[in-house]
Amino acid sequence: MSNIADLTLLYIEDDDELRQQFVRVLRQKFKKIYEASDGEEALQMYEKYSPDMMLVDINIPKIDGLKVVEQIRKYDKNTAIIILSAYSDQQKLLSAITLGLSQYLIKPVPYKKLLALFEEMALSYEKIDKKNIIKLQNNYIWKIEEQILLYHDKIIHLTKREKMLLEFMVKQPNKIVSFQSIVNLIWGDEEYSVAYSSLSHILKRVRKKFPEELIENIYGEGYKIDSI
Repeated sequence: MSNIADLTLLYIEDDDELRQQFVRVLRQKFKKIYEASDGEEALQMYEKYSPDMMLVDINIPKIDGLKVVEQIRKYDKNTAIIILSAYSDQQKLLSAITLGLSQYLIKPVPYKKLLALFEEMALSYEKIDKKNIIKLQNNYIWKIEEQILLYHDKIIHLTKREKMLLEFMVKQPNKIVSFQSIVNLIWGDEEYSVAYSSLSHILKRVRKKFPEELIENIYGEGYKIDSI
């Protein structure tokens, strides 16, 4: 059973005083609280830290809260998100329905109600997340649905072909994947010498992005990623 003490939260609110009041309470419960005061900063924080839950005010500068959620939902359907609004706007409520929100709350929200809601969300978080992640060696996590690689909860940004390579390998954890099978997957019928050179370049490039080893070279056979 999951507990919010094991989870991280991104809280997005442009009212600094209100945000700090909530953070003082929430930081006693969560593993880590990340803060943002506008939509642009929120998306940057999300990409950098990949939080487990989000608390988002609708009326924030630069990019409003619903548009922030809309962008995130394009590739992340599972992160638990609560939207806060100072008023009940029917049009915004209708727009929010399609975004897979956990809750849409009208401010002011009592601390106890919010904490109880987070605890309730944490119970379902583990069920969803276990189906969506593969835990790899050296503190790496592959999020299956979103095709995101995390290292200590931080996203490692990958190109399209790097994602294809990682996805192919993590679906066969602890097994040696041949060079030829990777070439066939990514380049198909392209001339072998060209594909060989391209794959060697991708492997070299992607390894530079890894703080610790992830892809093991098995001499003469292929490559392997170990899960835990």
